[in-house]
Amino acid sequence: MPRVTVLTTLYNKGPFVEEAVRSALASTFTDLEVLVVDDGSTDDGPGRVAAITDSRVRLLRSAANAGRPAAANRGFAEARGEFIAVLDADDLMHPERLARQVGFLDAHPEIGALGSSLAVFGSKSEEWHWPETDEEARGKLLFSDPVCYGTAMFRARVLRDSGVRCDEQWLTPGMDFLFVMSLAPYLRYANIPEPLTYYRVGEQNMRHGTDAYESRARIYRRQFELFGIPAGEEEVRLQLMLHRLFRQVPEAHDVGALVKWIERLKSINRERRIFTVHVFEQELDRRFSRLFHPLADASASAAFAHLRARRTLNWPDARYLMAAWFRRRRLTAMS
Repeated sequence: MPRVTVLTTLYNKGPFVEEAVRSALASTFTDLEVLVVDDGSTDDGPGRVAAITDSRVRLLRSAANAGRPAAANRGFAEARGEFIAVLDADDLMHPERLARQVGFLDAHPEIGALGSSLAVFGSKSEEWHWPETDEEARGKLLFSDPVCYGTAMFRARVLRDSGVRCDEQWLTPGMDFLFVMSLAPYLRYANIPEPLTYYRVGEQNMRHGTDAYESRARIYRRQFELFGIPAGEEEVRLQLMLHRLFRQVPEAHDVGALVKWIERLKSINRERRIFTVHVFEQELDRRFSRLFHPLADASASAAFAHLRARRTLNWPDARYLMAAWFRRRRLTAMS
């Protein structure tokens, strides 16, 4: 049996999937299989995979499209490897990725899910990073994924023993985040701080063209449920402010309500220790602090309320607040 199963789920990404599979086959670590689970594609993607003659490639076809979560779960069940490395059908793998991840997991048996940084290419070029340690990852678990699913290598044993799987009813963005978050009781997380996967940004991405506010709100409703944090639609709205997502212009009373929500979250977490306390509180404070500029752009009253809550006023903030006020006045006069 191979030590590593590279798992790729495929649905109508024919122009990219062959390059993705070949990037895995070009790995310096060679004790692998590439398992491609087709989810009822209607393009030539499955044919492109079938035409690859390397015996390490396995293609599982589906007669109908059941959704990415169901395809991923089928892949977890069919994987033969000790480790399962995820590679999306439109992404690419660094030649050293598998060797680096297997070496890390062999040296750190306590780690069950290992990700890495990500190099973005396509419509933009960036690097994205995730927390290196389990302590930091758990402290930020309410706000972001502890490892990026598309860069992750999992111990297959942990998936088997825990029984955690992707929610097959969740057909909107966030399935991957909720899956890796649900593994938290069963493993520890880590990330290698170098980009070992290349993430292609473009119209083929699942999140392309979706409503960022509603997508994130849907995820938070499920997160609050899973963590047992009492929260309704008002708390979801306030939480989204920490991601700088607004449906309407925030006012001073919204900032006051957000301050109370942050203190409530801190209190809940100090009592129940859901998240690493000092990391969680630092992240809450950081996200609240960086709200100043979007608030100043939208509403002087909200910006002043933010300054009062922070109990700080410095010259750069005052200058920005004045400039934002003049910009709004000018736009009002022009309309």
